[in-house]
Amino acid sequence: MVTDAFSEPGDEAVAETVEEAVGSGDTVVVFATCEVDYDGRASGYLGPGDRVVIAKPDGTLLVHRPTGNDPVNWQPPGSTITADCDEDGCTITARRSSPDEVVRVHCREIHHVTRYAADDTAPLKLSGTERDMHEYILENPEEIDDGLRAVEHERETPYGIVDVFGTDPEGRPVVVEVKRRQATLTHVDQLKRYMAQYRESNPDARGILVAPAASDRVKRTLRDADLEFVALDEFATNRGDIASTTFDDFA
Repeated sequence: MVTDAFSEPGDEAVAETVEEAVGSGDTVVVFATCEVDYDGRASGYLGPGDRVVIAKPDGTLLVHRPTGNDPVNWQPPGSTITADCDEDGCTITARRSSPDEVVRVHCREIHHVTRYAADDTAPLKLSGTERDMHEYILENPEEIDDGLRAVEHERETPYGIVDVFGTDPEGRPVVVEVKRRQATLTHVDQLKRYMAQYRESNPDARGILVAPAASDRVKRTLRDADLEFVALDEFATNRGDIASTTFDDFA
């Protein structure tokens, strides 16, 4: 149920709406031209832009760009959300103590704010697992790379079990590591360990990380290690099961 909604609201009205929502356990959505800064494990600054800011009753704060499915900045559940005003506008702050970090959204021009008394207790029913992704790749190796031939499923190595081992049209070994959720730097490190073995005997061996999505930093790290990334978008779109990125992934 919508409790309050304002178009072109004043700064004081927005701050009051956020504070009241936090106190009553409501959700707030703010459309604003804003800047964002972060202090904590590192520090960061996001310049002015039109964004959607969402404050949830569990302490989650999300800042979304007009495109993309992941927030560009965020604080997880358990954060303390406040709002205040000064001569420069309204600032929405989300702070947590473990670790000690804070995100501040400086709203320079606020276009719309809505406060919801939202109720959603329906359970999420997922179909599709990492095993489904394995089977899909084994049945459709061309979706990973043109001419890829899947040779072995779950090959054991000294570093662990390789999800899919194959060869490309040039006869090069291909190691495919599959992740059900969004790829992380930890997944990259895992693939690099596998590739250390194969490249000892064949420097041309290829390593491919497959996941529903990956941040720019993860893709960049893969490229630097001469590794590849393939997104299976349908496993993100149909199942809605991408993990949130971390601040490390925004770098």
